[in-house]
Amino acid sequence: MKNQFHGGASATGFFQPPSRPRAGWPIALLLGIHSLGAGAALTTVVGTGNQWTSHGGALDGTHYSELAQINRTSIGTPLDSKLVLERTFKTGVNGSHMGAPLVVGSTLYVVTPFPNKLIAYDLSSGATLWTFSPSVNRYAFGVNCCDTVNRGPAYQNGLVVYTTLDDTVVAVDVATHKQKWRTSLADPKTGVTTNGAVLIVPNKAAAGKYRVIVGSSSGEMAVRGWVKSLDLATGAVQWTAYTTGPDSDVKVGSAFYNSFYQKGKNQGVDQGVTSWEGAGNKWQQGGSSVWGFINYDAATDLLFYGTSQPGTWNADQRPGANKWGASVFARNASTGLAQWIYQTTPHDYWDYDAASGESVPLTLTTPITNASGSHAQVLVHFNKNGFAYTFDRLSGEVLAATKFGPKPEAVNWADHIDLATGLPVFLDAKGQVVPDSPKATHQGVPTTDICPSAMGLKGWEPMAFSPRTNLFYVPTFNLCQTYEGLKAEYIAGAPFMGQNITMTLGPGGLFSGELVAWDITSNTRKWAYPEPAAIYSGVLATQGDVIFYGTLDNKFKALDAITGDLLFETALTDANGYECGTVGTPITFMGPDKQQRVAVFSGVGWLAGGFTASGKPCPGKTGSESGGATNGGGRVHVFKLNP
Repeated sequence: MKNQFHGGASATGFFQPPSRPRAGWPIALLLGIHSLGAGAALTTVVGTGNQWTSHGGALDGTHYSELAQINRTSIGTPLDSKLVLERTFKTGVNGSHMGAPLVVGSTLYVVTPFPNKLIAYDLSSGATLWTFSPSVNRYAFGVNCCDTVNRGPAYQNGLVVYTTLDDTVVAVDVATHKQKWRTSLADPKTGVTTNGAVLIVPNKAAAGKYRVIVGSSSGEMAVRGWVKSLDLATGAVQWTAYTTGPDSDVKVGSAFYNSFYQKGKNQGVDQGVTSWEGAGNKWQQGGSSVWGFINYDAATDLLFYGTSQPGTWNADQRPGANKWGASVFARNASTGLAQWIYQTTPHDYWDYDAASGESVPLTLTTPITNASGSHAQVLVHFNKNGFAYTFDRLSGEVLAATKFGPKPEAVNWADHIDLATGLPVFLDAKGQVVPDSPKATHQGVPTTDICPSAMGLKGWEPMAFSPRTNLFYVPTFNLCQTYEGLKAEYIAGAPFMGQNITMTLGPGGLFSGELVAWDITSNTRKWAYPEPAAIYSGVLATQGDVIFYGTLDNKFKALDAITGDLLFETALTDANGYECGTVGTPITFMGPDKQQRVAVFSGVGWLAGGFTASGKPCPGKTGSESGGATNGGGRVHVFKLNP
C-alpha cells in the first residue's frame, strides 16, 4: 500500500502544524554516539557522475552523486543563497509526479503520471525535443489504487524503458523517438496495474545485454503480486516470480535458498500457501505486490525489494503469518530464484508493508562480527513498522533492528526484534512477553494509539546514503493511528480493503515529519530536521555534502549533510507564481556547460494533496485526466549556482 488510507479515514487537514519552524528551531538534534567526519568512508559505495539514468542514480539505489560543485560552501546561506532557479520544464500533465527524471547527455527525460507520456527536453535551450504518447488502456485509471503516478523510467543502450498504468512495459528508442517494443504483462480488468519504477540490470550470461526488472501494483485488489524479468532488446519475458503461492510460483528452490532463519530448520515448504490458514485459497487474493523500488547488487547478481501488505487489510479475514506479504526479498536476477526472504511484520495488522522501504546493499570495509561470523555484505532497510534493519545480504540474517523514531514510544506495536529468531517480541503492560501484539487489530473493534500509523514511520519516499558521512538520510512521518478492521467482500477486479483508520500526531512533537540522519556505525540518529508539513518526496545526497528534499508545503530545501543545518530553501512556483509541492525525488547532473544542476518535480495530486496543510492538491489550472481531482504542478524545476 502506498502511504494512503481508505474506507472512512479522513485525510483532509491532517498535516496542519501549529506553526512553521521559528527562527532558531532545533535544526540539529545531536543524538549520535559516533561522529565521523566527511571522508571517513566505511563503505565502498560509488555514486552517479554526470548523468542520472535510473531511479536511484546507481543500481544500488543510494541516491548519491559524486558531483560536488554545489557544496555546503558554494550553495551559500538561506539569507544569501547562491543556488537559483535556471528554468522549469512543463509536462502538460497534472497530478502527482513521483519518481525522478533521467538525464542522458544533454537531454532530460520525463515520464508523466497517466497517460504516461515520455517527454524529452534539451537542457541547452530548454526546448521540448519530442513527446512519445503511448496507447494506455484507460480502464486501468479506474482500478488503480492511490493516484495515477509513475515511479520512474530507466535508460540503457539507447532505450528509455518504463511501465504504463495498464500493465505494459514500453521501450522507446531515443534516436528515432519511436517505440521499439511493448510487452503486456496482465489485464487491468483483473485489478492489476503497474506504476512502479523499472530497473535495468546487466545480463550476467551475455555481455552487453540487459534485463528489465518490473513489479506489479494493486495489493488492494485481491490479486497476488509478482516481479518479472524482460529482455531489454526484445521485451520478451524471461521469468516470473510471485509473492504468494507454492514454492514453484515463488521460485523458492532448496538448492539455492539460503535463508538464515530457515536453513536446516525444517520450517516447511510452500509457506506462501500454508501460512494462509483457514478455508479457501486466500493466498490467491493475498496482495503483497511489488509496487515500489527495486535495487541491485552487481557483485552478487541479487535483486532486493519489499512486498506490500497482505490482503485484505482486515487481518481477521486472513489467519496465519500470510507469507510472503510485508517481506523483504533477495532474488537472483539471472534465474529469478529467491536466495532468502524475511517477513518484517508477520500477519501484518496495520499496513506495515515492506514495499515502502528501499533496501540498499552496502559493502563494509569493517565487517560486522557476531556469533554467526563476519558480515561485510549488508543490506539496510528502513521499514514502515519503525525498525531500521541491517541484514547480511547473502543470508537474510538480521544483524541489527533498531527503532528509528523520535522517541521509543513512536513504535509501540512491538518491543524489539529477536535477532536469533528474526521475530518481533511483544510485551504487555506489565512488561511480560506475550504471544501477540497488544496493538493487534480486529474486525469491528477500534484499536487506539497504534504507532506508527499506516503511513509508516517511513513511507515510500526514497532515502539517500552518503559514503562520506556514513549516514542514511531518511524521510519520516510522525503519526499514530486508530485502526478498525471491516469485513471485506471479494469481487474479482474490485477493491478488497476492509479497514477504517484515523490518524493523529505522534509522540515526537508538533511536527508531521522529520528528515533523519541515521548513523550506520552506531544505529543511532545523528541529527534530525523536523518539518511542519510531511516530507512526501525522496532525498538526494551529494559529494558536496548537501542533502536535497521537498515538502508538501511547497518547499524545496537543502541541508548540510554533516550538521543538518539549513543551507537553502525556496518555494516551487510556476510562471504564474502558483506554488506546488513535490512528491518526486531530486536528481543532480552536469549540464552541457559543465556546471552542476539539481532538478526536482513539482506536482501534487488528489491523494498527496489530502495531506497538505490545505487538504487540497496544488492550486492552478484544472482539466486533469481525473476530472478535476488533481491540479497544478506538472513541472521539472532546474537549479544551478548563480555565476
